[in-house]
Amino acid sequence: MKLQEIANRLELWMNEKKAEPVRMELHPTDACNLKCIFCWRKGNSKPTRKELSERKLLQIVREAAELGVKEWVVSGGGEPLVRKNTTLRVLKEIKKNNMWGLLTTNGTLLTEKDAKFLVKIGWDQVQFSIDGPNKEINDFLRPPHSFERIVRTVKTLRKARDSANSKKPYIGFNTILNKMNFDRTNEMIELASDAGSELVYFEPIYSGYSKIDLRIPKEKMKKLAKSIRKSGKTAKELGIDTNAKEFLEVSLADKSNLREKILNENKNLSGFIGAPCFRPWYLMGIKASGFAGCCSTFETGQFIQGKSLKEVWFGKTFTRLREEVLNKKIPSYCSKCSIVVLMENKTLRKMLI
Repeated sequence: MKLQEIANRLELWMNEKKAEPVRMELHPTDACNLKCIFCWRKGNSKPTRKELSERKLLQIVREAAELGVKEWVVSGGGEPLVRKNTTLRVLKEIKKNNMWGLLTTNGTLLTEKDAKFLVKIGWDQVQFSIDGPNKEINDFLRPPHSFERIVRTVKTLRKARDSANSKKPYIGFNTILNKMNFDRTNEMIELASDAGSELVYFEPIYSGYSKIDLRIPKEKMKKLAKSIRKSGKTAKELGIDTNAKEFLEVSLADKSNLREKILNENKNLSGFIGAPCFRPWYLMGIKASGFAGCCSTFETGQFIQGKSLKEVWFGKTFTRLREEVLNKKIPSYCSKCSIVVLMENKTLRKMLI
């Protein structure tokens, strides 16, 4: 995903001109076929039962295209392919309207037929959630036999892509680093290369959902740094993209203090440039229930039912959130955010300056 279009829209806001969103994040469903021990759903006794209809989801895609949205991230929530037919139709509609798209999946429900479909429609990127270089680690964090199923699916997608002589979709791993796998980052790079993945994205665990303490012990941080550096070198040798360098740049971000890191990044800056996060000005997230907010981990927003995207984007709720962020009042749920947001904000701030 390119940041120049985002910077262009932010510049309009900075000059007191309103602009439409650039990126949409969509959760087609909160349902999932796996029960991972660190998932937010572990502590959620009331999952979404009434999800947005397929008709409404397709309408949202078309409205987004009219607003000038360029990028989509389709994820969870739950596992998007639990609601497979609807999700695949949404992906097709996104590409029909010439927008870039990323799908995040646990990989256990994607078939050979689905893989060929993604290649055929020119889907841009698929990220597979895999948290260990072997079944012993991955299947402790995720249900039994999920490791073999995920790796098989990655190979299936790569084969379908290569058979069509296409470079799409770009294939990646999402790996949540924790005390079970923090010293195996190099093996994750090697696994990606063997399976046909081209990217390994590392993210520190948010420990707030798990009853088991999976945080990396502080006394192991030097070992983690060594592991990350080694994986960066291996990735370069094998031609695998990774965020290993960025991971080190944010001091091996610990989710327990990520909110403070976001605030400290711009504590000496004021005005629009000094906003702790730019996402409220370029991103709209929509959960399976239809609840919409202006970031990835939002807990404040409004329901989209009966409203257009434009009404919500320029409405009172989003406007108030932007005003609060400008005053450096960011919500507690920012602690659940991703380090990619921290790095993206740093880059955008430099571009705006």
